[in-house]
Amino acid sequence: MNPSHDYDKILTRLTTILQRLYEGEALSVTELAKEFNVSTKTIQRDFNERLIRFPIEKSGRRWRMREGHRLEKVQDIDNLLTLQILETLAKGAGQSFARRSKALLGRLKNDAPLPVHSYLSIEDITSHAALFRETEEAIVGAKVLAFDYHGKPRRVHPYRIVNFDGYWYLLAYEPASGLVKKFYMKEMERLATAEESFAPDTSLQTRIEGALNAWFDPNEEPFEIHLLARAPIVKYLHRRPLSPRQHIVARHENGDVEVVLHATTEKEALELLKLWIPDLVVLAPASLKRSFQNLLKKSLDFQTGHDAV
Repeated sequence: MNPSHDYDKILTRLTTILQRLYEGEALSVTELAKEFNVSTKTIQRDFNERLIRFPIEKSGRRWRMREGHRLEKVQDIDNLLTLQILETLAKGAGQSFARRSKALLGRLKNDAPLPVHSYLSIEDITSHAALFRETEEAIVGAKVLAFDYHGKPRRVHPYRIVNFDGYWYLLAYEPASGLVKKFYMKEMERLATAEESFAPDTSLQTRIEGALNAWFDPNEEPFEIHLLARAPIVKYLHRRPLSPRQHIVARHENGDVEVVLHATTEKEALELLKLWIPDLVVLAPASLKRSFQNLLKKSLDFQTGHDAV
């Protein structure tokens, strides 16, 4: 089992899938979903969208390389750019992970340099590789994890390693409190995997996939947010949706669009809205609209109060 499966959900999954296709395997969506602890919809999106430019095809219920094609050395410029972007993303996760990813990607791409560089800041996990490895194994094996966190002993059902704004967290259910909690992984100490197993909650796994940022609270029922996006940013919402489950529900003649998405807490929603000031308008719910307006007013008052004399 590759210990880096959950370090970067998309990066590691795609490079591993490509390598296995190159080696001649026929891959099942269901089996991959179980292996990488994601939904079958996520794996289907990998094949139908993220890897669509590669010479792969569906044969029955499995995906394989097309007859007569090899990926030993990719020549197509679009595919080369895709691999180069994956490699630059890998560098941000630390030297150990970067070396493993480079070995996989090196099997697929030419040595010719490409003008691609990523400025994404991802927390280096090299010094905590063993902790990540054991946590990932517990997730895949549905095993209970025990560790100390902020001076308190914890015993949890681990569900997913996630990266919010470059920082790594474990999302896990804690039976003692009856809550799903986020644990900053570099502050987890004395980690141990118990013999005890647990039955994963599939509805919780689905909810986790809809998280917007670190303020996501899986214990809260998601609520709908209706936004108006101004025309200048609409193209960016197509390139990088506000949410994994974003839906455009209306288009205006001036180029503005109305978008519907979901959040679990007001704080989760506000942190997203702050990134797009002044180009997002909250249409509903009214309570979020008031909170966003208050946040903007406080910011303006603060700026006005500190104007240079």
